[in-house]
Amino acid sequence: LAPAPRAEPATLIRRLSLDLTGLLPTPEEVDSFCQSAVRNPQSAIELAADRLLASPHYGERQGRHWLDLAR
Repeated sequence: LAPAPRAEPATLIRRLSLDLTGLLPTPEEVDSFCQSAVRNPQSAIELAADRLLASPHYGERQGRHWLDLAR
């Protein structure tokens, strides 16, 4: 098996946002990420992941899994 090709920046930020928060990024967030990814892709990914992990939506998404188990 060969690894999949690298995702385009717009696709990558959508995947990252959906996985971490369950929400799609805003068009402004996509544009900002795409511009940052052109200059330094690794840094753009790290900043986006840190921002999404600090979001209250991340906590809500993770809390939902715990609440499902607690029922």
